[in-house]
Amino acid sequence: GSGKTRVLTHKIAYLVEEVGLPAENILAVTFTNRAAREMRERIERQLAENTRGLNLGTFHSTCARLLRREAKHLLQHSQDFVIYDSADQRALVKHAMAYHRVDTTRFQPVRIHGTISTAKNELIGPAEFSRDSYYHEIVGRVYESYQQQLCENNALDFDDLLMDAVGLLRRGPDLLERYQHYYERILVDEFQDTNVAQYTLLQLLAGGHRQLFVVGDPDQS
Repeated sequence: GSGKTRVLTHKIAYLVEEVGLPAENILAVTFTNRAAREMRERIERQLAENTRGLNLGTFHSTCARLLRREAKHLLQHSQDFVIYDSADQRALVKHAMAYHRVDTTRFQPVRIHGTISTAKNELIGPAEFSRDSYYHEIVGRVYESYQQQLCENNALDFDDLLMDAVGLLRRGPDLLERYQHYYERILVDEFQDTNVAQYTLLQLLAGGHRQLFVVGDPDQS
């Protein structure tokens, strides 16, 4: 109720109407589908037909579009990859635990899945995952199998969308430069909620024009 979204949507309207920036050269990201819908509705009310091509959505949907568009550059997935939901992810973790004969009464699948998710959000893959304790040794084995099964099924989980998008841009300097040139303005809602992967993605994309506009709430940080 502090007016963050209003500030952001008015900024987009100003860029299009006053600055004359094409909507397609603006990237706006937020955290939930509900927030993205609200932002789009507000902008459409202000700009009418001038929103065509506006890149607005959640971090995950933005990364999913990027990965499908640039699928030929992916190392282990094709363009028709599927995105596993929470239930699919938990089932895959349990399958990996069973493969390694991990006692699910001693090591809860939801906890192991959470540790894997945290690692991905910090851009730590199975090979880089630290196994400095017995628990983390167990997680490391499960993580490897979990990721292998995702690849075999041409699937990504939610965290992979971010991690793979960052990896794609880091591996391809020409690709990164193209997106840096294309997105002349990047706007972020609820910036206080960004994790390492999201922050790194923003750093990469904003590295060209260096025009990054964020709104956030320090009281929620």
